[in-house]
Amino acid sequence: MLRADEEKILWLFENYSGYRIAKESGISQSIIARLINGTRELKNVSFETASKLNECAERFIKDGFKR
Repeated sequence: MLRADEEKILWLFENYSGYRIAKESGISQSIIARLINGTRELKNVSFETASKLNECAERFIKDGFKR
């Protein structure tokens, strides 16, 4: 099921490197970097991208926040 939780995605950006997020989510590192540094807004990404970021955050939370 596709879903996107902005709080989880922002948590992901605060706690993991862009490289690790890109590797785990399958989203290009350049898109992740633009989202993290604020040159691209989260509200302007596709729902599919937001959903992948949400799934990535949920996996990290479930795995016990291992960096």
